[in-house]
Amino acid sequence: MNLDRVSVSISLLGAVLLLSCAPEPAKTAADTAKPVEKKEVVMYTAQPCLARMAQMAQRWRSDALPYHLQSVSNAEDNGQDGKSTVWRADFASPGAGQSKPFSCSGSRLRESPPTGVTADREYPIGAAVTFSLTDFNVDSDAVAKLAMEHGGADLVKKNPNQPVYYELGFDPKAHKLLWAAVYGSDQKDAKLVGIVDASTPKFIGVLNVPKH
Repeated sequence: MNLDRVSVSISLLGAVLLLSCAPEPAKTAADTAKPVEKKEVVMYTAQPCLARMAQMAQRWRSDALPYHLQSVSNAEDNGQDGKSTVWRADFASPGAGQSKPFSCSGSRLRESPPTGVTADREYPIGAAVTFSLTDFNVDSDAVAKLAMEHGGADLVKKNPNQPVYYELGFDPKAHKLLWAAVYGSDQKDAKLVGIVDASTPKFIGVLNVPKH
C-alpha cells in the first residue's frame, strides 16, 4: 500500500471530523428574522364595498345615504371584469347639509387609500340626489359583462389592457339609478360609455363619445 496515499486519506478524514465537531456559527438577527410576508391585493365588486362604506357612513350621520360611487383605475387591475382594488363613494346627510367621501380599499399601492374602509373630511353640500342600497341590485361584474357584449369586447380585442372604470348615480331625467361603464382611464380618455340599469340587469345604451 502506498503510504503517501494513506497519510493523505487520514489527513482528509481528520479535517472532515474536525469540521463536523466544530460549533455552528452564531446566528445573527438577519438570519433569524422571519421572511417578510407579501400581502396580496384584494379585488372587490361594488356591492360589498358600498355596504361596508354605508356602515361607516351611518356612524357618521344616521341619515347618510350615497349619491355617487366610482371605481378607481390603477396599475393593479384594468377593471374589465367589473372589479377594482379601490372604490370611492360620496354620502350626503340631508339633515346636516353635509357630504363625506369614503373609500374601500384592498390596494397595496402607496398612492391608494389604506386597506379597509376610511373616510375623508366632511364638507357642506346643497341638494344631492341620494339613493338607497335597496335600489342597487346589479353589481359591477354584471355591468362589465353587459358592457362587453355591447362594444366593449371589440375595444379589448384591440387593446387587451384597455382600462375600464365604473360610476353609479341617480339620473333625475331617467328617474333611474344608472351604471356607467367607462372604457378609458378617465372621461377625457373614454372610448365607450355603456349605460346599464342598476335595478335590473338591462343595457340602456351607449353614450356618444367624442372621437379623439
